[in-house]
Amino acid sequence: MTERSAAPGGRRIIVTGGTFPEPCLRALREAGYDVRTVGGDLDEDGVVQALDGAWGYVLGGSERMTAKAWDRLPDLAAVCFMGTNYSSFLELPAGPSPIGFSCTPHANAVAVAEFAVAHLLDLVRSVSRTAGEVADGRWSERATPSLVGARLGIAGMGHIGREVARMVHAAFGTEIVYWNRTRRPELAALPYRSVPSLVDLFETADVVSVHFAHEPGENDGVIGVEHLRALGPGGYLANLSRANVVDPDALRTALTEGWIAGASVDGYYTEPAPAPADDPYGLLRLVPDRLLVTPHSAYHSVQAVRSMADMAVENLLAVGRGEPAPHAIVAS
Repeated sequence: MTERSAAPGGRRIIVTGGTFPEPCLRALREAGYDVRTVGGDLDEDGVVQALDGAWGYVLGGSERMTAKAWDRLPDLAAVCFMGTNYSSFLELPAGPSPIGFSCTPHANAVAVAEFAVAHLLDLVRSVSRTAGEVADGRWSERATPSLVGARLGIAGMGHIGREVARMVHAAFGTEIVYWNRTRRPELAALPYRSVPSLVDLFETADVVSVHFAHEPGENDGVIGVEHLRALGPGGYLANLSRANVVDPDALRTALTEGWIAGASVDGYYTEPAPAPADDPYGLLRLVPDRLLVTPHSAYHSVQAVRSMADMAVENLLAVGRGEPAPHAIVAS
């Protein structure tokens, strides 16, 4: 057993963010760890300062950690990301590391899918927009489109995309078309239709819901002018991936010039989002008339947070015993 993975003996674990459930904090403390929570809006220097001398780290906030950060934390033995797509929030070290990295894969898939359905309904039925109009003293009885009889395009048929397809098809009888980077032969028996390209998906669908993983530096802005023009003036885009997969300039133009009817995103290009007047992308001023933005909260159901926290506890306790984390991140 290495020094970094030795028995707890009061070793400190830092948990960022404000959602880690008390029973999970208690489980770590009862195992002998000194667990402390800090805010989830720190920059990298702030996190490194909070982690000084710490044995473990649960990334439950909105911070981003680069590969160089780990060299500044010689006592750190275990890092667990609260979620699946860790690459948007932490970079792994370039080479071998004594730190055990882990995550909580797919624990929040149903919660994110549920939130995606909420986005889709809000966009298509204009819930937030018309509620805002009432608050401003305006009353509108104009008709809206519907998910019933619509064609929903899903970009990315992983755990979340498949759950969105199941929910929307079961609830509304909506036709489902999808595009996935790799073939999904297991979906052949389901009443969904695949299309050969991402552009084909936008051309075919009335509404597109985006669920593929963000790979920083690889698929930033992968959805751009060609796709948004293909969606058309009656089409809607719900982005439940990271904001960065949609080109912000193309999205701003599409919304202001009427290429599409509306869009939504859970999270933003910078988090926390700036005030509309300070937004370098010029998108927040379009809220709520043409754009819906929620604060990266799709995964924040009580049930999903508890499931992720339980998995994080499993990961940390395993590393503390000198064993591999059950949900270890394996560098490719």
